[in-house]
Amino acid sequence: MKDTHARPPLIATLLAEHVHLARIMELMAAQLDELANGAASDSHVLYETVSYMVNWADRYHHPREDLIYGRAAELDGQLADDVDSLQRQHDAMAGKAQALQQLIADWRRGGVDSEAVVNAGRAYIDHSRAHMRSEEELVFPRIESVLTAADWRELELDDRLRPASDPVFGPRIDREFRNLRRKLRRGARRRIEESVLAEWTGLEAILESLEVLGSANHSAAQETAAALRTALGDSLRILRETPLTAAPRCAINNTRVAGRWLGAVAGIARDAAEDLSRISRERRRQLNRLNSA
Repeated sequence: MKDTHARPPLIATLLAEHVHLARIMELMAAQLDELANGAASDSHVLYETVSYMVNWADRYHHPREDLIYGRAAELDGQLADDVDSLQRQHDAMAGKAQALQQLIADWRRGGVDSEAVVNAGRAYIDHSRAHMRSEEELVFPRIESVLTAADWRELELDDRLRPASDPVFGPRIDREFRNLRRKLRRGARRRIEESVLAEWTGLEAILESLEVLGSANHSAAQETAAALRTALGDSLRILRETPLTAAPRCAINNTRVAGRWLGAVAGIARDAAEDLSRISRERRRQLNRLNSA
């Protein structure tokens, strides 16, 4: 979604309402997924999501858009066809929302199969999302370029464009939507909790990985120091015992010590890699549990 800074207040309001509608669509989709998977879908919440579209989006949001579209179309003939298409979509969406609302009501009474609800609901969501994308990406920017500050001031005087209290996201929640609002609030809280847990899981994995790397570095340093001490001690002993043949014997011995050192360091690196892989697998498991919870 585009930045609403410096936008005309009416466009900023419509975009803010799109954010709310997107949250409703997301919740509706989640309920339909549960229904499709045979899980215990909340029929009250599912009904209220569609009721919100019928009683808020189709009664207040879309009519306000139509008024702004109509004014822009008067000033830009090229925009008229797109505006007309969107206005006709608003009418069609209102009819589909009412039909879906009735379908869900019939399903709750046991008169309709759940598959019909899932199919109709998903089709409605797909169409609604595509409609909002078209408005935000294509139509709203063109309207902003067509309407002048004077046009916006005149539109703001129209009582039909004055903001109406949102029954779910406004300061006062309608009793009709109390289940919906409660579900949205729980969902928002859960997303925050999951985000915090995911961040903590990632931080914990980083700290544990750093600890593994630090330990491996310390062990490798100890092995290196021990190998150097051994090579030096052996070389001094060989030099005292057999000074005439010390050079080749020291070389052979140092090669042997270096081989043991390389083996030890390789083992340390292998153990560190296994520990890092384990940490990564554990983090993935924790994130999967968070996503599936």
